[in-house]
Amino acid sequence: MVKVLIVGATGFLGNMIAKEAVKLGHQVTALVSEASQTNKKDIVDGLKAVGVQIKTGSLDSAHKDLVDVLKTVEVVVSVVNGPGVANQTKLVAAAKEAGTIKQFMPSEFGVFGAVGEASVPLMFGPKAQVRKALEAAGIPHTYVVSYGFASYWANGLGELGQKNRVPPSPSTSNKVPFYGTGRTKLVMNVEEDIAAYTARAIGDVRTINKQLHVRPPLNALSQHDMAYIWEDKIFRQLCIGSRLDRAFVPNADLEQRIASAQDPIKKTLLQLQKVFTVDGVTTPLGANDVEASRLYPDYFYTPIAKYMNNLIDTFRVQLAAEE
Repeated sequence: MVKVLIVGATGFLGNMIAKEAVKLGHQVTALVSEASQTNKKDIVDGLKAVGVQIKTGSLDSAHKDLVDVLKTVEVVVSVVNGPGVANQTKLVAAAKEAGTIKQFMPSEFGVFGAVGEASVPLMFGPKAQVRKALEAAGIPHTYVVSYGFASYWANGLGELGQKNRVPPSPSTSNKVPFYGTGRTKLVMNVEEDIAAYTARAIGDVRTINKQLHVRPPLNALSQHDMAYIWEDKIFRQLCIGSRLDRAFVPNADLEQRIASAQDPIKKTLLQLQKVFTVDGVTTPLGANDVEASRLYPDYFYTPIAKYMNNLIDTFRVQLAAEE
């Protein structure tokens, strides 16, 4: 049993990590602001119901208050996003003074650890600063490299911006953009699996001062791989035949889109698109890297092909609504 503080437990992924950590027998405390305790009351009540202790506070709390909270725990798991990513340096400073933290997992969820700061500076610059602060403070750490969230990547067959949708049918005129050749492998994971592996790494000395890559062998697929899987499922289960209409986007065109993108969100999405579907993220692991499915073979993750079965059910509902 490990005493762990989770920052960002009212968010989508943080909530799952907190509940999974409780299942594994850890003593979990969630740092939750007064505003979130009001605005997200149902989520907070759900955390309390499974045994998570709620501590009022946030990354904007006074330094002394953060130190006092951290003195009561051994592990910190941060799952903040947006401006909260840069503010994690406050948590690092408090952890250094508290002197009790045996493992700090900053909010790295995504592809940063596989590609580095230069790939998407708008998003990854703050994460790099938090890493530097942790290492300079000498705090034991684990960087979780979760790669793509299935609900963002698989739902669009590798195209971002398709969360909570399903891929198009071969019977429609919708074209699926394929970046580069469409054959570059990208890694995607179901969010529940990312949470489960993260919770299992809590207190695991094998992950200390390592990058924990959530890179199960069945979850590295190209856009072509995903398209073939989807076409097969659509044909076999719904008798909708033929192939999806592919629209290939050369790397030069994608670079032009990135250069002309104005708002930070659009630019970041396009840069991530390039990282995943043109450059690829399946390089060999190094001496400071460990892979989650190898460390925890007792946990049965969801292959992306199986995840796409769930999309078929959603697709059926959409078809019925259109009739």
